[in-house]
Amino acid sequence: MTKELTKLYPMVQFKKDTWEIDEFDCASMFLLIGTEKAMLIDCGMGIGDLRGAVEMITDKPLIVVISHGHVDHTANARQFEEIWINPADKDVPMPDSLERRRWDTLRIARRQKGCFDGIYKMFRLYPYDINVDLREDDSPMPVIHEMTDGMQFDLGGGRIVTAYDCPGHSPGEMVFLDSATRTLFAGDAVNYNLGVGRVPLETTLRYMKRLQAMGDQYDGIYNGHHDFRPLGAPLDDDCLPTIIEIMEDVLAGHMNECQVPDFWGQDVILTAEKPVPEPGRPKRVMLRKGRNFLAINPDNLYENKQ
Repeated sequence: MTKELTKLYPMVQFKKDTWEIDEFDCASMFLLIGTEKAMLIDCGMGIGDLRGAVEMITDKPLIVVISHGHVDHTANARQFEEIWINPADKDVPMPDSLERRRWDTLRIARRQKGCFDGIYKMFRLYPYDINVDLREDDSPMPVIHEMTDGMQFDLGGGRIVTAYDCPGHSPGEMVFLDSATRTLFAGDAVNYNLGVGRVPLETTLRYMKRLQAMGDQYDGIYNGHHDFRPLGAPLDDDCLPTIIEIMEDVLAGHMNECQVPDFWGQDVILTAEKPVPEPGRPKRVMLRKGRNFLAINPDNLYENKQ
């Protein structure tokens, strides 16, 4: 008999009809419920029965939107019939390979819980079996709809969610403004530990400033991982302004490289001379200001290269 996939995600309703679902520290998904429809933002690393967990909360027709095309936000998308994603990120494997997802899951759990004395010890802290609940998924691909800047989703009862472009962490990164609860859902666009570089830094800065200018429309920013904030709580107010300050410093010619711990407890120095975080990723240099870390590509700073 096949063991059922877990639905025991930690979750919290932090505003009326607004839930954060924690995929065992790997990713945060958000469920927004209107009078007519519900919206799920992101699909996590692919651990467990996400759809089943959502259906324990609501039976309303579901709109599934993806903030960006990275594996820890797309992997359970095959549990749903349709998804919406920015066309710049739509050609991603969904889900990525099981080996890649297991590696990322181990890395994130180790970082979150600080368990450095045995690779699998950390999983005693989580109500899932990595050999059962993180699995290959050969279900049919969902129908993929293209999501564009300014697109609105009406959930009913005056709850309208607007999607906005915010390229930087990925070319197709999007954020979602829920006007009913004055909440900005930022995926990986805003975080204290942010990696950018696949689009010019000037472009990313422009969109970060747009988010800042929208500040009178939201009371808090919720990113797609709660590693720098408590479950159900927003990022602190200094996060976005400090990201902007670092980017402005870089474009003004000031780049203070720093040393940071890697996920396995060792030290790694990302500099222009040694930009080797992981194979296949673009060159990165790590910068720091206050609590913020920002990884950039020093070869991709300007929109109009000389």
